[in-house]
Amino acid sequence: MKRKKVKRIVIFGLCLSLVIGLITWLYFYHQKVEVILVKDLTVPYQSSITNLSFIEKVQKGKILTKEETIDTTKLGTKKITLTFQNQYGRKETKTFEITVVDTIPPEIKFQENLTTIEGNEIDLLKDVTAYDDVDQEVKVLVEGTYDFQKSGTYSLSYVAKDQSGNETRKKFTLTVEKKKASQPNTNTTQPDTTFTTKKGFQGITKNGVTYIDGVLIANKTYSLPSNYGNGLTQDTMNAFNEMKKGAQDAGLNIEIISGFRSYNKQNTLYNNYVARDGKVAADRYSARPGHSEHQTGMAVDINSLYTSFENTAEGKWLSNNSYQYGFILRYPKDGESITGYMYEPWHFRYVGKELATKLYNNGSWITLEEYFGITSQYE
Repeated sequence: MKRKKVKRIVIFGLCLSLVIGLITWLYFYHQKVEVILVKDLTVPYQSSITNLSFIEKVQKGKILTKEETIDTTKLGTKKITLTFQNQYGRKETKTFEITVVDTIPPEIKFQENLTTIEGNEIDLLKDVTAYDDVDQEVKVLVEGTYDFQKSGTYSLSYVAKDQSGNETRKKFTLTVEKKKASQPNTNTTQPDTTFTTKKGFQGITKNGVTYIDGVLIANKTYSLPSNYGNGLTQDTMNAFNEMKKGAQDAGLNIEIISGFRSYNKQNTLYNNYVARDGKVAADRYSARPGHSEHQTGMAVDINSLYTSFENTAEGKWLSNNSYQYGFILRYPKDGESITGYMYEPWHFRYVGKELATKLYNNGSWITLEEYFGITSQYE
């Protein structure tokens, strides 16, 4: 009797231990992994970061998900899902959100010193370009007080702001010079005449405007009257729009960042460059007033004002395809001794498809000066 009672007690104890063990195991098996995230779940645009970078600490378990790089090339919210395993082998997933944000302010390219004459209003934003690391619209405003009707030096700022709220401020100076009683026209024009070039082409200069074989010429030798031009010609605009569509069909985008420039505008630009870099340096990249191709209404600067543009997809496409639309690369590489200007992969001149094809020369661009047999030198 006594033995049977002891046996029952032992069996009961074993069963009780099993039940307690099972309950304990179930309790710990279902315990959640404690995951502590970093405080800041925002990441900069185009940063290098992984899905595990946001885990500060894991308690009562471990991470099973493999480390992978997150795509941060698009702004917005992303969901990150990770798999964990607690100490007793139970797997669970946790999801949290991160936000890719643009933290880099836009860049502004501009002239630090602008000059005009009392009563002559100029567009302070005309030659200002703003770039953003994200493909977003950038708005540029002028901050400060100035008066085109009153001479003086005005300290102003360009303020560029992107859609993410990032802002860049850059100072520049506007000088409004006192208007003189009379200002002589410094633009000299060639007398009316006809001539034959070294290559046998017929040229004519009438009322200060020179044509060779029917093509308008403006370079360091041949100038334009100060009152010539009032915008891009219709043929130039039509051809550019056709070329823009061709670029779009190739998945590219081209825009005119500088088109027609009047004599007075060129005079202001050139004098600013001379004041900044000196006459010799300025003459390499800027035309004196009356000698600029932009005044013809047939020249455009496209997308960029940096030689690195030649390495972009748009720059390469233009160099290889612009002739099909009647445009030529006006100042090609290694052509400075001929054209008088340094290499400008962004500057294109409309001359019509027939002549442009000849000057394209199967990719080895020929200058107008070489083709017609003319010079480009200031007197």
